[in-house]
Amino acid sequence: AKLTDTSRTFNNARIEALELDNLMEVSYATAVSAQQRTESRGAHSRYDYKERDDANWLKHTVYFRDGHIAYRPVNMKPKGMDPFPPKSRD
Repeated sequence: AKLTDTSRTFNNARIEALELDNLMEVSYATAVSAQQRTESRGAHSRYDYKERDDANWLKHTVYFRDGHIAYRPVNMKPKGMDPFPPKSRD
């Protein structure tokens, strides 16, 4: 996209273009990360994997800009609050 307004002050078109660029990057990261997860959990629902899989997927997905995906464990003993045990919430 080409911006016709080149001002640096109150340039709404520039702001919207930057926000769109960020939105596209985050959307791509979300889609790629979701594709890796072979289960359904909360708002993440797949037709080909309808059940939760805590044995393999009770972890956070971390997506890096270079396309690398890593995982980190869920803290099951948070400080300052009672644990929130994982379970199906229909």
